[in-house]
Amino acid sequence: MPRVPASSDGASRLRIIESALSLFASKGVDNVSLRELTAHAGVNLAAVNYHFGSKEGLAQTVYEELAKRVNRRRLDELERIMGAAAAQKARPVLEDVVMSFVRPYLAPDGTEGALLAHLILQHRLSPTDMTAKLMRKHFDPMAKKYIAALAAACPEVETAEFYWRYMFMVSTVVLTMTDRSKGNRLVKLSAGSADPADAVALGEALVRYLCGAMRAPG
Repeated sequence: MPRVPASSDGASRLRIIESALSLFASKGVDNVSLRELTAHAGVNLAAVNYHFGSKEGLAQTVYEELAKRVNRRRLDELERIMGAAAAQKARPVLEDVVMSFVRPYLAPDGTEGALLAHLILQHRLSPTDMTAKLMRKHFDPMAKKYIAALAAACPEVETAEFYWRYMFMVSTVVLTMTDRSKGNRLVKLSAGSADPADAVALGEALVRYLCGAMRAPG
């Protein structure tokens, strides 16, 4: 196998990851060929094999990087919310907690949100050792922090109820994010008044709906 020059290792690896992130999000992992990926990244096949071993190895790395990046941002924001509430000796604002969870899916380019939704949906429908490991490492610890935050924001509801409600929140968000294309069923049903492609309107509607569910009596 041709060796990738050491001086270009970091740059080529990053280009491959960013290209894979974009292509996997828009087309799905199975629908992206290595030829297309290497052309997009401006590298040769040897670089993919050198850095990742295979397309499967690349997909695992991309998902790992995505999970780390997105969930770190979520937890940083959640920590600020909880810290501000503690400083004021008040409960955290539920809308802020929920929005911190939803926000990564609403980024302007939609790349990270789409791929994150794909990863979670893949694990729900057809779990593999790779997705199970990612869930244990990057999502389960985060889930526990969100469940605690939701319970703190709604102390009138039994804490145990939020294990269910967290799962329902994840399911709602993920399924919504997999159907954001223009011309989808919701656009047709609403005659265009409800369009998931409008990230601002979608975020506001999701937060309203999820907060209503979180506050419901147990």
